[in-house]
Amino acid sequence: MLLKIPFYENNGDGNQCMQVAMKSVLKYFLDKDFSLSELDNLTGRKEDFWTYTSQIVSVLYDLGLDLKFYSKEDLKPFLRGESFIKEHFGKDADKILKFTDVPIVVKTTEKLLKYNIFEKRKLSLKEIQICLEKGYVPMVLIDYNKITRKTDFYQGHFVVVTGFDKEYLYFHESGPNNPEPNKKVRKEFFEEAINANGTDNDCVIIFGKNRNK
Repeated sequence: MLLKIPFYENNGDGNQCMQVAMKSVLKYFLDKDFSLSELDNLTGRKEDFWTYTSQIVSVLYDLGLDLKFYSKEDLKPFLRGESFIKEHFGKDADKILKFTDVPIVVKTTEKLLKYNIFEKRKLSLKEIQICLEKGYVPMVLIDYNKITRKTDFYQGHFVVVTGFDKEYLYFHESGPNNPEPNKKVRKEFFEEAINANGTDNDCVIIFGKNRNK
C-alpha cells in the first residue's frame, strides 16, 4: 500500500529535511502551502543549523494537525540544554552541538510538553505499518547511513513514510542529494536506521486535521 503524499525536494541550504516533511503533511492534510523559509521562521531554525523534532511538532499542532510525538527518550532532560546533550550523545556531542541551537530546543521542548502530545514509547515497525493502513502519516528520524550501508558518523535525516509491502518500506527521500519520491528500502535496513544511536526512535504520527482547531 502507498499513500499519495505530496513530494518536495530539500532544495534550500540542505539542512531542511524536517521542514520539507512539514510541507508534505501540511499539503496532504490541510491543502496549505508553505515555503521552506516560512517553516524555518515558524520552527526557529537558523541557516545551516539542524532542526530537532520538538521544533516541528508544536508548530504542526498550532497549524491545525492532530498528531502525537513518540520517542524512547524522555523530553524533560532536554530542558537542561547543553549539559544534557553532552551527557546524552557522549563522544558525538561536540559535533552535534555545532549544529544545535540549544536555546530554541529548550524553548520548543517546554512548549511541546504543555500540549500533552508526547509519549515516551518506541514504536515498532509493525506499529508504523498499522498507522499507514489507517491512513495516518508517520514521520521518522533515521540514520541515513544505515540506508546507504555506510559506516560513517551518524547522519540524521527526517523522512515521511509513505507505504510498505511485504519486503520493502517506502519513504520520500527529499535530498538534497538524489531526491526520490517513494524511495524503497528493505525493511530490515529501515529498521536499523530508525533504531540507530542518535535517532532516539523519534516518530511523529499525523492522524489528520485537528477538528478542535
